[in-house]
Amino acid sequence: MGMATRADNKLLLLLALALAIIIMVAGAAAAAAPPSSPPFRTVYAFGDSFTDTGNTLWTTEPFSFRYVSSRPYGATFFHRSTNRYSDGRLVVDFLAEALKLPSFLPPYLSSAAASNTSSAQQVGVNFAVAGATAIEHDFFARNNISFDLTSQSIMTQLGWFDAHLRAAAGSKDDDRRKKVGDALLWVGEIGTNDYTYTVVARDTIPAKLIRNMAVRRIKTFVEV
Repeated sequence: MGMATRADNKLLLLLALALAIIIMVAGAAAAAAPPSSPPFRTVYAFGDSFTDTGNTLWTTEPFSFRYVSSRPYGATFFHRSTNRYSDGRLVVDFLAEALKLPSFLPPYLSSAAASNTSSAQQVGVNFAVAGATAIEHDFFARNNISFDLTSQSIMTQLGWFDAHLRAAAGSKDDDRRKKVGDALLWVGEIGTNDYTYTVVARDTIPAKLIRNMAVRRIKTFVEV
């Protein structure tokens, strides 16, 4: 029994030593392996104030939305106003962090994005505008709805997106497709403002009409 016990102990010791070596080798290999790359390297964002990272600052309207240029907006994280409709970060900012992008998405109307800098090329661009609607501005203007109305719609943002791609990748469709081949298109909340603006005209513009028009615009946006 004593000899069997000693043999068993030696076997267990050898197994433990082998296991330790395997763990050490696996740990060294994991440390030496390059970190896994994020699924997307570029993000293009669209939407309204839930996604806007500062385009409001460069638009000419609506003036009453400019209160986000002052504290307490931005006070919690950036310690200054960034014209985000938050005192900290937005969901799209947390997305940029999760994807390990070099920086947050620059607003399209800012100098960083408008000049087509390397930052905008590597990170992406945010086209969202606070107060943006799914339905074009002309519809609301024809119905005398102008209360705090932003003139940019989701289709306006689509036009900006096309202009940005043309500046970055040229006019060829294939080149533009390659540009967005590994990009994430983030379509944030959009459509709420369409309903909000029609509250002042609920007797003349049926909610069903707004719903149908807004859905058609989003469908067109996605198809394009």
